[in-house]
Amino acid sequence: MARNLMALWGTSRDLRNLVQGVDSFPKYRLLGRLMQAAERHVSDCSQLTPGLVEKYASMLGLLKPQQQERLLTAAMGFARNDASAIAALSAKVAHLNEGQRERLIDSAIAATTSPTSSEKARSIGVLGAGAAHLSEPQRDRLVAAALGMEEPHRTIAIIWLSAGLAHLSEHQRNSLVATAIGSNRADDKARAIVGLGAGMAHLGESQRESLVVAAIGLTHGNKAYAIAGLGAAMAHLSESQHERLISAALGLAENRYRADAIAGLGAGMAHLSVDQRDRLVAATMDLGDFFKASTIAGLGAGLAHLDDSQRKSLVVAALGIGNSFDRARAIKGLGPGAAHLSDSQREDLVAAALGLSSNFDKARAITGLGAAVAHLSDSQREDLVAAALGLITDEGKAVAIAGLGAGVAHLSEAQCESLVAAAAAISLGETNAITELARQLQNSLVWRNVDQDRISA
Repeated sequence: MARNLMALWGTSRDLRNLVQGVDSFPKYRLLGRLMQAAERHVSDCSQLTPGLVEKYASMLGLLKPQQQERLLTAAMGFARNDASAIAALSAKVAHLNEGQRERLIDSAIAATTSPTSSEKARSIGVLGAGAAHLSEPQRDRLVAAALGMEEPHRTIAIIWLSAGLAHLSEHQRNSLVATAIGSNRADDKARAIVGLGAGMAHLGESQRESLVVAAIGLTHGNKAYAIAGLGAAMAHLSESQHERLISAALGLAENRYRADAIAGLGAGMAHLSVDQRDRLVAATMDLGDFFKASTIAGLGAGLAHLDDSQRKSLVVAALGIGNSFDRARAIKGLGPGAAHLSDSQREDLVAAALGLSSNFDKARAITGLGAAVAHLSDSQREDLVAAALGLITDEGKAVAIAGLGAGVAHLSEAQCESLVAAAAAISLGETNAITELARQLQNSLVWRNVDQDRISA
């Protein structure tokens, strides 16, 4: 069963048929209900807006062929004035046929007559995420179109195209890096460095060094932003480059910039030395609440690589933040690393989240703890689900439900039923509750079956 499901995962028609054919499994039934909710909105083109196309694009592989075509046709109709729908569909080119991909590229490049359109830049760039499914001539067209734009929109296109670096030629990569660091605008250069840094694994040594040197050579906020963005690329940088980036981050004079840089470097914690980790945590404790919340959230990505004392410092600091907004941000940031906290620390974070008075702050904290559901007790899971369903606004409820979607594999059938029912009842404008639950249900079903396959092998 699992091998069949994995093999069909990229084929929308077969995947859809498979999901509909296994009603005996509760989570498949739930996924089917979410698909039906999406189809009710997609079936009538007159009600589609760029925003709705953008949201339902995430479920493209689960929709019927005629509904996929409706989304594409609607997106192309919006393209001249609003290319957000084209951009959203561009990220899902794996679910389109060759003719649809060609039409999508044509629409992206011709999204507007202006060569300075940010919408056009995003439409062109997002297609980079699907570069593996495009032909070489199609990739050439996209890179040429991106580099032919004016600043700052050329930078936008480069940033988005970076998602496809693995499938671009060496010449195309060189062109993107050289254009990025050659920008005369510091903010555009910083953003392009961050974008290209996400694909660092696919760049050569000289290209990596060029990005590090360019990042450190910037000033103030642009320097902080670029350094933070390179944090996730630490695995592909040398020890010398690590130290130069950390020293540059801690040397930033203003707290707000230093906080931003430290937060970003948390993503690379696994590749830092003990001394470097100590220096980052110590610097975090010296910040005020607002900036401390930012750095705690960022360093939360590296909890697995901190020692017990450092983790305790971050949790205590998060719970000690005075205002609801910043405390919620810190809790949200620590949630994904909850597997590496003690039972009492997890209990403290859940209690703090549920004790937040602001509707949206509570939703934000619950969202972070959604990633921790596997490591929470039954009563804590029930409390989080109840709190999410009890939020008084559709906006907050949608955010919380979408966040809890990360833990659907570890929620009971009754809890999943409650979340799906609430998601389907939320107003049309908050469809992220439906789409995120659908995505997470898909993931949990795939990996559950893969695990069963391994057990029976």
